[in-house]
Amino acid sequence: MIFYSGSYTQKGAPANNPKGAGIGCFELNRETGAIKLLRYTEQRNPSYLVISKNGNYLYAIEEMFEGLNPKVFSYRIMDCGKLKLINSQQLLGDYSCHLAIIEDRLVVANYVSGDALSFPILEDGSLAPYHQIIKHTGSGTNKERQESPHMHMVKPFKGKNMFLVDLGIDMAKAYQLNNEIKKWDAIPELDIKIESGSGARHMVMDNKEKFAFVLSELTGEIFVANLGGGETEIVQKISFVPRTFLGEFGGAAIRMHPSGEYLYASNRGSDTITIFKLDKGSGKLTFITHQSTEGKTPRDFNIDPSGKWLIAANQDSSTIAVFEINSIDGTLNLNSLVEVETPVNICWLQIK
Repeated sequence: MIFYSGSYTQKGAPANNPKGAGIGCFELNRETGAIKLLRYTEQRNPSYLVISKNGNYLYAIEEMFEGLNPKVFSYRIMDCGKLKLINSQQLLGDYSCHLAIIEDRLVVANYVSGDALSFPILEDGSLAPYHQIIKHTGSGTNKERQESPHMHMVKPFKGKNMFLVDLGIDMAKAYQLNNEIKKWDAIPELDIKIESGSGARHMVMDNKEKFAFVLSELTGEIFVANLGGGETEIVQKISFVPRTFLGEFGGAAIRMHPSGEYLYASNRGSDTITIFKLDKGSGKLTFITHQSTEGKTPRDFNIDPSGKWLIAANQDSSTIAVFEINSIDGTLNLNSLVEVETPVNICWLQIK
């Protein structure tokens, strides 16, 4: 199975020593867990990637200040995962850090400038110039990190809806695509508000999209929100930072196992992935264990669609760790550790 890895390639990136080569294309042996590098596609700081549902197109951002002329790229996925450039569009704003596809729109979150851009996706997979800028207002109690909005993730849900997860205002704000005018309308009654100063970074949902799980970067907690009662209600707060770890940390990625049975969250600093069991009825999490990622700064990780393998991107040790997932209890067993320069994001190609 093929997967791609984004990377940081140059100074100015949020990495100790960025030396990535662009978008990496790898092949995973689903039987043995062995991975093989197929090729790199050169691009500046292609941190996060997203692939269309039909598996035909890949989109990649350049994470940097607007003064460096960053772009968002559209690629056609060819045989064996090779990428062929279709086109690119200018990114307005600073430090694009996440992107997602909702129907025929590609939405990009800008962390530093605290806004989001919506790009029309054309029939051939190319991108038209952005047609809408979404801005948030407000600030948080952490004056160093929350002086203004800082959008960190775009999370699609229920077809034509999305959450924009904002670290600066401790919220995941909900939007719906207006099909008549093709613009995003706010749905404030579905907004998720977590505790002040927590720093909402990423989120996932259960398979029925009744519960949302918001990861806080600044306090290292997961907030469980019940979305099924008309109004959003926080029903649990649980830490994913090891109790014995006393150093500086930053929550990073959160993923749901394809079975919906287990939830995983990574933490930079302790360099661990925490594993939880999910109660599908209440949405509440039960701690299972912490697993070392066998490297430094696990900014992202992802689980293959079969649910057998988890791959972690250890950004600052320039390694990718391959874990086999125990089907009985969700725990992780290290399979291999592979050198990959400054990896950031893991993105699976599912062939339809």
